[in-house]
Amino acid sequence: MDYHQYDKNDFLEDASLLAYVKGDDPVVTRFWEDWAQQQPPNIDEFRKAVFLLRHLLSAERISVRPGTEQEVWGRISQAIDTAAATPVRTIGLRRWVAAAAVFLLLAGAGTGYYIYRYTGTQTVYATYGTKKQIVLADASVVTLNANSSLRYARHWGKNSVREVWLDGEAYFEVQHLKKDAFPLKAGERFLVHTGELDIEVLGTTFNVKDRRGITTVYLKTGAVKVSTNATGVLSIKPGEEAEYRQQEGVLTKHPGDADAAAWLDNKMVLHNTPVKEIVQVLEDTYGYKVVLTDTAVANRRINGVLPLKNTETLLYILSNMLDVDINVNKSDSTLLFRPGK
Repeated sequence: MDYHQYDKNDFLEDASLLAYVKGDDPVVTRFWEDWAQQQPPNIDEFRKAVFLLRHLLSAERISVRPGTEQEVWGRISQAIDTAAATPVRTIGLRRWVAAAAVFLLLAGAGTGYYIYRYTGTQTVYATYGTKKQIVLADASVVTLNANSSLRYARHWGKNSVREVWLDGEAYFEVQHLKKDAFPLKAGERFLVHTGELDIEVLGTTFNVKDRRGITTVYLKTGAVKVSTNATGVLSIKPGEEAEYRQQEGVLTKHPGDADAAAWLDNKMVLHNTPVKEIVQVLEDTYGYKVVLTDTAVANRRINGVLPLKNTETLLYILSNMLDVDINVNKSDSTLLFRPGK
């Protein structure tokens, strides 16, 4: 089976993928995990299908009034008929998805009947070399850097804390919901959980980076409180950066780099930056494995601007900046840095 040619709908119709999402068979689970690790070209289609199936299977059961059964089945039948009117390759799982899309699934349990509704969280991924922009339910905007993911509740209740979980790097533009002088309400709070840090904001723009055991929060506008269980709470002002090092368990703040979010404009601004930090960006953002034949290069510091949009241009400019030859092994995504001739 050549899954590399599948789109989202193809995946939705695959019984093996459904078994993987349900976790019924460890052999099937191992197969799909190994397949996804290869980062196939249609990995986003795969993740969309997995995301949809997981949410369809993670339903919260709630009781409904007596006599609702016929009404609900009528809506489901209408949805199925509507979906069937459009030509499709198969009708099995696709019909089930269409029925579930009306947010009503009826199940008998003894003498009672129940309606199911979506609950849980959804996760958005930005793969190597890409960015993703997410508009949350409160109109806050999150831009994910490459090799990063954001998990958040599908719906926020009026009195629920707005919470998201970040793995990697993202730029946040959070909507300010507090409009009065009364004490802060739960629904006005916005929390970002990343690594071992909790970041609480009101209406704020800031950059969060959680890589290699180090978490940094650069505040552009607004106000932010950063905390861990071990260190307590630290407040930072615009232009400041909070830094937490997991190994030492230390949370500090210092003047920040105004270009911390330059990746939004597809560039990296270098201010006497050591080459080893650039190497980390190549590995964390593009998935390369970098090999330095001359380890002294790692401690060299350079200034300038690296364009990040095109990797060939990036490597060409970096090669000239460092006076090294950079050989690319596409089979295993290795970059070999050698002294220039």
